[in-house]
Amino acid sequence: MSPSRLIRLLLAVALLAAAGWVLRGYITDDTYIHLRYAQNLIDRGEFSFNPGQHSYGATSPLWIFILATFLKLGLAPFTAAWLAGALSGLLVLVLLDGILERMTFPATWKLAILLLAAGDVWFVRWTFSGMETPLATALLLLLLWPLVTGRDLGWGVTREALWRRYLGWGVAAGMAGLVRPEFVILAPLALPWLLWFEYFRAGSVGGISGRHQARPHRPLLAALSGWILVLGPWFIYAFISFGRVTPGTAAAKSSAVLPSPTVVVEYLSMSVRQLAATQGMLWLGIIVLIILVLIRNNRDMDTLWEEVGQDFDRSGEGEDEPYAPGEGPWSVWGPTALLGIALTWSLVLLGGYAVKQVWIISRYVSPLGPVLLLAMGVMAEWLLNGQRMGPRGSRVGRGVILGMAVLTLVGNAWIFNEMVVPHAEIFPAGVRECYLGMGDWLSENSEPDAVVAALDIGAVGYASDRRVLDLMGLVSPEILALGAEMGFAEMVSSGAWVQVPEATSGRTAEYFVDRAEGPPRWVGRTVEGVRFELIDTCTLEGVGLREPQPWTVALYRLVSVDSKVSDSAGG
Repeated sequence: MSPSRLIRLLLAVALLAAAGWVLRGYITDDTYIHLRYAQNLIDRGEFSFNPGQHSYGATSPLWIFILATFLKLGLAPFTAAWLAGALSGLLVLVLLDGILERMTFPATWKLAILLLAAGDVWFVRWTFSGMETPLATALLLLLLWPLVTGRDLGWGVTREALWRRYLGWGVAAGMAGLVRPEFVILAPLALPWLLWFEYFRAGSVGGISGRHQARPHRPLLAALSGWILVLGPWFIYAFISFGRVTPGTAAAKSSAVLPSPTVVVEYLSMSVRQLAATQGMLWLGIIVLIILVLIRNNRDMDTLWEEVGQDFDRSGEGEDEPYAPGEGPWSVWGPTALLGIALTWSLVLLGGYAVKQVWIISRYVSPLGPVLLLAMGVMAEWLLNGQRMGPRGSRVGRGVILGMAVLTLVGNAWIFNEMVVPHAEIFPAGVRECYLGMGDWLSENSEPDAVVAALDIGAVGYASDRRVLDLMGLVSPEILALGAEMGFAEMVSSGAWVQVPEATSGRTAEYFVDRAEGPPRWVGRTVEGVRFELIDTCTLEGVGLREPQPWTVALYRLVSVDSKVSDSAGG
């Protein structure tokens, strides 16, 4: 490893570690959902949140398997989740550095891109949350690896059989689908771009004979085989055990109703804003470079695309006299494939969220961050090279990119300090006091087979070790069906769930942990013959960065009464 590479990697790791130290103790309620699944996997050998009830209520099976492994090794739950996240974050930096080392960027660019990735506030936040986000990010980077492996070698030239490479790629794509359910579709969408890249790279390197050997059927079949090898057994198990191959989170957090274009745009803008918060200045820098190129050459976009076409023509010249390895076919086909993958993934992921009306939080889009950084890097390199800008224009352009990179780092640091750090200090304290505290109370004061209804199930279920009736439907199919019929907000506020029995025990809820703005909303209510008796309350500050307001968490005992009066108070 060269000294410059070692230095940039150490700087990036140091930046991530420093942020991790500041966020020590940060954990989310969803982390406890994964931990509960992992603990049941160890103790009972079943994939379940409620003991004895197989349920697909966790987003990431692979993350659960990793946590279960660490718990089996004797690590404490919080330590297991923290270590899994930290190691995954480190893997992201190592993979990104490996990709950068094989690209044609100047050394300063490689350092800047790696630091921008390490300092991305969403990446940092979720790396130390105990959630699966950094592992999802690492797997997307791993799927780009064929673009830089044997850079200027192709069929008939490289000694490596490409079907082996793409068999491994398929396995990685399958693992990505076990980390995030949307990656089941997203990951394979990179394959057409990769096979297109291999085809033209082989022709550039090996001439006509090389292109003839670049038929994609073998690597395509190998990739599909690897993908099925990983996901096939899980899909079969999931269908047999849960009656579905997608997690309950996918149904609970999305809508089956086809939205209007206005709604799609609204939800799409939510995703774009999350990415723009950490990369928007870089997007602006690329736009400025394009404008500078157009001004200098006094050209319109049609002429600019004509120049792109000329680059492609030059890359295919001399098919009977192929390039020597390392002379440059990657410089056209590689960046094009990378941009194609980044654009495809972004459109499909963000567009899919918008169409399904998923309420976006930063961890859903964060895995795209490093991929977009690489894509912007190759765009900037292409715009600044050659005669497009001239020596003076190139200096100005590099200054623009440098300035935007610095502003991006400063902007991320500001968001980290002003928003993420306060949230990371206040919210986990509220989780411990409210949810873990109430869970401990339930563990000590309720019957072992009692059923607890809850809106936020992770820490309550983990600490109480009681069966949970999940009012968001993630681990309770009976509630998921009712919520889909009535709408979850209406179903919860009406109290329609009070007579719904928990699937395994057949018992209705005897306790209820609610979260709402303002005072406890169920005090004095009787619904369907069930009276809500307030036991305890506490205040939970800032459920999310966009919801910093205080919330009231209330614990109720549900008592059966003779009358069935529906009190309109609260709700």
